[in-house]
Amino acid sequence: MSKVVTNKRRNFLKNFGIGLTTVLVDPKMLAAPSAKYPDEMLRRDADPFDEKYWEMVKRQFVIPNDKIMVNSANLCASPHFVTEQVLRYTQSLTYDVSFQNRAVFTEKRSKALEMLAKYLEVSTEEIGITRNTSESNNIVVNGLDLKPNDEIIVWEQNHPTNHQAWFQRAKRQGFKVVEISLPEQPASIEEIVGHFEKAITAKTKLIAFSHISNVSGLAMPAAEICAMANKKEILTLVDGAQSFGFMDLDLKNIGCSFFSGSSHKWLMGPMENGVLYVSKKYIPSLWPNIIGAGWKEESKTLDEKICVLGQRNTPSTSAMIDILDFHFAIGKTTIEKRIRYLNSHLKEQIKLLIPKARFVTPIAENFSGGVTIVKLPGKEPLEVFKELYSTYGIASAPTGGIRLSPQINCTKADIDYVVKALKELS
Repeated sequence: MSKVVTNKRRNFLKNFGIGLTTVLVDPKMLAAPSAKYPDEMLRRDADPFDEKYWEMVKRQFVIPNDKIMVNSANLCASPHFVTEQVLRYTQSLTYDVSFQNRAVFTEKRSKALEMLAKYLEVSTEEIGITRNTSESNNIVVNGLDLKPNDEIIVWEQNHPTNHQAWFQRAKRQGFKVVEISLPEQPASIEEIVGHFEKAITAKTKLIAFSHISNVSGLAMPAAEICAMANKKEILTLVDGAQSFGFMDLDLKNIGCSFFSGSSHKWLMGPMENGVLYVSKKYIPSLWPNIIGAGWKEESKTLDEKICVLGQRNTPSTSAMIDILDFHFAIGKTTIEKRIRYLNSHLKEQIKLLIPKARFVTPIAENFSGGVTIVKLPGKEPLEVFKELYSTYGIASAPTGGIRLSPQINCTKADIDYVVKALKELS
């Protein structure tokens, strides 16, 4: 770590009253209050255009001054206090691995489950904590009873864990996977829903799709697809890797049977934590993939029935409380508005300054989210991706083009800098 970055981190932590070292430690430290952000951040109605407010939010992240992170679709930086809490919890566990000390982590997992349920507007018994979206998707893929004549519909842009996973299971058990494609620039919600509906037969058991594509940025009308499927008594699995933590989600309104997500992307939370939602009426029909010590046949909640996987990274899971508290403090709606504003500004500036650039992601807001993918004329995405980081310090992704996914740790000035760099490389 450079001297400049080290000094920046030291000064930043000093400003928020956090020591550079964590004493190793009395286990009672687990009961210590979380490091707090400024009281003036407690504004659920914050203006998404108020740059002073969002500059304050950005200061909660220890990101070097010479770097800009627009890679949230892959991995988000966590606020400083989440990292500090993971360290605090890890050191406590290292100090005392007794069952007595570890019981505190069980309590914190229960609290995290309660907060996740509140965040997603569902009941606690319908929520389980997994390791990531991939595990959540595969729990559903391998946990449902499927017969050789059954059919599953998948979108061609699904992540492999909600795409290839179905094909692999189908090879073993003989059911059919039907893959559909969609227009790059859909004309209407009805057009998208219609493509799924046309693929349905009397044998269709489930429709699986990404809420927002990681390879095109296309946002799906999840509620409308699920409503159509529910009328036909067809299950739905919504892969929320690119919506969980970004969108103000209400899973009951969406109406999906299953939903998956990861903490380390848009939620900005600790790594190796994911979420799985299963609608209450389907919990009994989902078989566990792994049975660890402590699993009980009579368990009723999703977390107890499906997510007992042996020893886990409990210090990391405990910090889920802190990142969810952060989201509630700012407000789910406020966060979504801010990220949508950043992406709208990004698209507008690219259109203005790089008119020959081609958008892979739809321009219309109702068909896009926090992911913007663009191609520069005559340029290979991989080369642009490398140059953005090596020359400009911009972390992006070469996925489907140049994938840019700004988070609330970005300012409007950061977005302008990203577009300036793209223009210079075009």
